[in-house]
Amino acid sequence: MSINKTLDNHRGIILDNLISNVEKWGKETRKEEVYEVLEKTNKNVKMEFGDVMVTMIIMAKQLDIDLAECLEMAYEKIKDRKGKTINGTFVKEADL
Repeated sequence: MSINKTLDNHRGIILDNLISNVEKWGKETRKEEVYEVLEKTNKNVKMEFGDVMVTMIIMAKQLDIDLAECLEMAYEKIKDRKGKTINGTFVKEADL
């Protein structure tokens, strides 16, 4: 296996783990916001998510930014954050 293939596989595993961690964190923390967005839109939600993802991928490529690294940085920032959603807005535990 080439070094590039090995690095791609490793990067994929890291990204999969980060996505799993973010999903676990958001399962309770941000659930209400997701449902609020879904209730307010009549658009195809999957298509809209796809549009955002395409834009992020293109911008990241143009700016030479690693999306996996961005996700890792964001997760490190929020992973220990506690709080609750009030009227569709997440409020940190310290601000309650």
